[in-house]
Amino acid sequence: MIGIDSTPIEGFPYAKMEALLAEKGLFDPKEFKLSVMAAFGYRKQEPRPKTRRSFEQVVEFVK
Repeated sequence: MIGIDSTPIEGFPYAKMEALLAEKGLFDPKEFKLSVMAAFGYRKQEPRPKTRRSFEQVVEFVK
C-alpha cells in the first residue's frame, strides 16, 4: 500500500553476518542466532511483466 517491496535473502554467510552485526552492537550471538534475512525498499523501476507457461505446457501426464 505504501510502495515498499520485500524479498528473502538465501545463502548468505551466517557466521560473517553474525560477526558483523555483533561488531556493530546490533546483535548478541550469545543470546540469539541468525536464521533469516530480508531486504526491504522502494523499487528503482517497475518490474517486467510476469510470464508463466500454461499448465499444459509444463505438465504431461503419462499413462
